[in-house]
Parts: sequence; structure tokens; C-alpha cells
Amino acid sequence: MFSPSNGNIYCFACKLFSKKHNQFVEGFSDWKHSERIGDHEKSDVHRSCMLALHQRCKGTATIDSSLLKQMEGARQYWREVLKRVVAVIKFFGERGLAFRGDNELLGSPLNGNYLGILELIAQFDPFLKKLQTVADEIREAKYFSVVVDSTPDLSHVDQLTFIFRFVDKKGKVVERFLAFEPIESHTGENLAECVVAMVESLGLELSNCRGQSYDNASNMSGKYNGLQAHLKKRNPLIHYVPCTAHSLNLVGVNTIEASSPEVGNYFTMLQSLYTFCSSSTNRWGKVFRNTDGIGLTLKSLSGTRWSCRADATKALSKNYAKIKEALANIASSDEEKRDTRHEAGVLCAKLKYLETVFMAFFWDTILDRFQATSIMLQKSDINILTAVNLLESLRAFVSTQRDQFEMYEKAALNVTGVLHTYKCDLQRSRKRKTFGDEGSEPKEDPSNLHGGRKKFQTGTFYVVIDKLVSCLDHRLSAYKELTDIFGVLFMPETTSNSEVTKHANALLCAYPSDLNSSFANELIQFRSFMCEQDKSPSKMLNTVLELGLQSVFPNVYVALRMFLTLPVTNCEGERSFSHMARIKNELRTRMSQQRLNSLAIESDLVRDLDFTEVVEEFSRRKARKKTVA
Repeated sequence: MFSPSNGNIYCFACKLFSKKHNQFVEGFSDWKHSERIGDHEKSDVHRSCMLALHQRCKGTATIDSSLLKQMEGARQYWREVLKRVVAVIKFFGERGLAFRGDNELLGSPLNGNYLGILELIAQFDPFLKKLQTVADEIREAKYFSVVVDSTPDLSHVDQLTFIFRFVDKKGKVVERFLAFEPIESHTGENLAECVVAMVESLGLELSNCRGQSYDNASNMSGKYNGLQAHLKKRNPLIHYVPCTAHSLNLVGVNTIEASSPEVGNYFTMLQSLYTFCSSSTNRWGKVFRNTDGIGLTLKSLSGTRWSCRADATKALSKNYAKIKEALANIASSDEEKRDTRHEAGVLCAKLKYLETVFMAFFWDTILDRFQATSIMLQKSDINILTAVNLLESLRAFVSTQRDQFEMYEKAALNVTGVLHTYKCDLQRSRKRKTFGDEGSEPKEDPSNLHGGRKKFQTGTFYVVIDKLVSCLDHRLSAYKELTDIFGVLFMPETTSNSEVTKHANALLCAYPSDLNSSFANELIQFRSFMCEQDKSPSKMLNTVLELGLQSVFPNVYVALRMFLTLPVTNCEGERSFSHMARIKNELRTRMSQQRLNSLAIESDLVRDLDFTEVVEEFSRRKARKKTVA
């Protein structure tokens, strides 16, 4: 071993086991006599220490012995798999046989010789039989939900993505991508036929589907002719859940469109500022790269991803004075073109207004909470209860900001180089025209009577807060039905048994084919059992599984699985589109549909495979071999 700190080398084995002190235990650095290293390796002390180290490593006395055993088992597994793959390739190479067929789908009679032989071996090989398909996982889980979305690819083909959500045998919420399906019609009826066909092709029953989630497009979410309506006609138990992340984005979009023009002007200015800086590397360098202390840079605004607006607003609010100063320098620089100086001057003038800096600090606070909430809502294992609680807490936070006008105003006034009066106070007072039956003295416009501060507070700040709260209330109402139905599972301990029984019977009536009449009594006992433990849905389900209580609380077990199966967002569909863009790029636009689906398989299916049983089976089979004399 070598120590970079002191420049000495050590003998690893002697450092651990030697009872005698020598240079290779305390540190050797006599490079003029490097031959002593060879002498040490030949010494009896070193040999005895190496023997002790070798004996220790052969047993289970090392700290990482368990980890090494698992790694060796995994390596052995893949050795066996690779042996079979290489054997099949050699077999075809020797005989000059074709590898590919018409497609690359497992189970298809037209998938070619290579996959066909591997499927044949898998029927008798314990190693390859361990690879399970997604369809098998869903059938084992029984209850599932569907998430679909569509987008055109580079070949101008509309691709419909299929995501299935279910709870696996370990109690883990899983969202799996299945396939892309080309579509020509976007009507709700046609999309419903595609979903039903995919469910039947997987050998699943639509009667076991419990939820569906899409964006807010009318052909998807329409209650009369949308996809969700057509699926509910086939199975009334398929509850529709609007994508919570998409709904949160719509809250921001609707607020900007329906509130004060001052809000829209702020975000327009923010996008203009980014466009001005990013259109030239020289300008970007003067504003951000060459300005000390600026750690955040502007981002282009997006109509759907509000995280971009949060990043842009934060960059402006944290570096407001420095960005304004950089723009002022560009506006007064003789080295810049006239149009560039003019544009920089216009932007700098807008940044001087008190309303602009007020908006920067206000929206930085609001969008920071929106972004954090949105990121959480996009997680694949989130449940409806958590999502609704997050939206309600966000609503409460926005409501509290109504009393923080003076705080934002004070922060804006502390920025150097900003006007300390509102635009309305800087403008000439409007005089209303008088008519013949009125006095000769002109009267002032009523909108100017209370001053610019009051006008901005009531006409912009309060309007934005109220609109945000109103939109959040509207979006939350879409989840009220499901939270009311399943809310009995998470009622507080102070709730009376009669109230629990009432709501339990309501859930029983909603799912008569899945729950029986003993559900209410089971739930009352289960509440007492879980009184001192975490009552989150996932924790409750894991407790039932870990303690083997499925036979004691069968109805509670089913209710928790159905609740966790309900989808919350369609973000997994958006992620599949990103994956498709990497696969079907501009160099591979003529790729067949079968190849696209084959290459789009989720990589985490392989990473999550448990090799413990395979290693145990292999070791058990080897141990049974006997030597025949």
C-alpha cells in the first residue's frame, strides 16, 4: 500500500497480522535500498502474514464477504446466460443460418431463428426462465390502471404510449411502459378501442382496471365523448384522475391569462430579457459570464413546464441589480450597435420600475413552491392522498401571501437603482371630460384617487392571489370524489366507530365485487392495530405484507391495493416520449414499429432482477452431485 500523505509504502498483510515492528509495518521510504522490498517478501514473517490473510479471505471473516458472495453469484448468473447466447450464435454461424425474422417480439412465430431458439432453451433452462415479462407482473397484481398519451414522432406518425400502474407482490407501486401504438384518429372512441385492444393482447381483464389518467385535452378527459367516458361505459369502476402535475401547470397559465395585465407584462419582459441576452454570446458574457457574483442564469420560458419560469424568475430576483447594471453598461457602450443599445436601454428602463422588481420577488416565492410541488407530483409512486395534501398545502401557502404585500414592497425598495414610486404616480393624472349638466370644474379619474400603491395592491397583487387560490380550488374539486370514497382508510383516531362504519359501507357499495360485508369490522380492528404506526398508504400495505396479515384483514388489503393502483399523473408517458426521441431519431426515421417497441423496453427491469434464488438453485444443484467410484 502507498500513502500519498507521507510518501511511505506499507505491506498490507504485515500491517494487519504482524506482531513485529519493521519498516514495512511502520512505513518504508528508503528508495536507495529498494532491494529490501524483495527481501521482505521472502522473509518468514511476511509469508506467515500472507498465509493468515489468505486463510481469512477464504472464510466469512471479512467485512465484505457477504457482498462478494452476492457479486460472485450475479457474475455466475450472467456467465451462464452468456454461454447459452454464444452457443446459439456459434450454432447459426457454423450452419450459415439467418438470425432475424420479420419482427423481434418474444412469443411471435415470425421473430426469427435466434429468438426462437432462445425461447426453446428457456422452456427447459432454469436461468432464462427467471426473466419475467411485464404482463406477468400485472396479471399477478390483478388490479391495474392505465395511463395513455400521444405525440407525433420524427416520421410524422402519431404514437400512443401505454403505461400500466399496479402494486407488485412486495407492495411497491410500479408504473411500467408497455408499448407505442400508431394511431390515425384522436377521437375518444378510437382511443378507447386502442386501450381495450392492448389490455386484451396482454391477457388482462378490463374488469380489473381501477383507474385512468390523462391530460386535460377534451378527447381524453371529456365526460361525454372523451376516452375516460368510453372506458367507464365498459367498466364503471375505472375512475378518471386528471393529471395533477398538468393541472398545476394550468393553474399558473390561467392565472396569467385572467389576472392583471401587469402579470403578463412581467413574464413578457422576462422572455424578452432572455432573448436579448441569449441571441449573442457577447451579450451573454457581459450580463452573466463576466459579471461577478452571478451564479444563476436566465432560462427561456415554457408554456407547459413552469419549472423554467421558476428558474428564470429566481435568476432575475437574486441578481436584479447586477443584471440591470450590465444592461445599462451595454446601453451606454459605443462598441455596441445602435439597435442593441436601444433594446438594452428599453429593458433597463423596465427593470427600474418598482412594479417589475416587486413581481420578481413575489413570483420567485410563488414559483419556488410551485416547482417543488410539481417535482413531487411527477414521481411515479406518489398516491392520490399525498397529491391532494400537497395541493391543499400549496393553496394554504398562497393564501398566506395575501398579508405579505409590505414585505415584498420593502424587498423591492431595497434594490439599488429602482424607482421608489409606482408607475401610476409618475403618469399625469387623467381628467375626466365633463358634460353640460355638470360643473365646469373637471373631475379626476376615480382610479387615481387612491394612488399608485393602492391601485397596484388591489388591482394586481390581490387579484393574482385570489386567482391562484380560485384555480387551485377548482382543480382540487376534481379529486374530491376519490378522496371521499377512500378517505375512510385514513380517518383520524378520534373518529367514532359509527362514522367509520358509515364510510366503510360507502366504499363497499362502490366496489361490491372486491369487498364483502365484513369490511367495516375489519377496518375498525385494523385502525386499532395501526394506532401507533405510520398511517401512510404504502406503510399500511407494507405492514400487512411484512407481518403476513392478508388473511386477517383481506378486505383492507384489497382496498389499499386498489387505492395505490389509482394513477396520479401521466408523467411516465412524457418520459416514454423522451425515450422514443432518443431511439427514433433523424438517422433512424424508417424504423419499424416492432423494432421501436423492442428497443423501448425499460432498462430497470434488468437492474431490479433478484439473483439470490438463482444462485441458491445453482449451488443446490452442484451440491447434489456425487462422485461415483
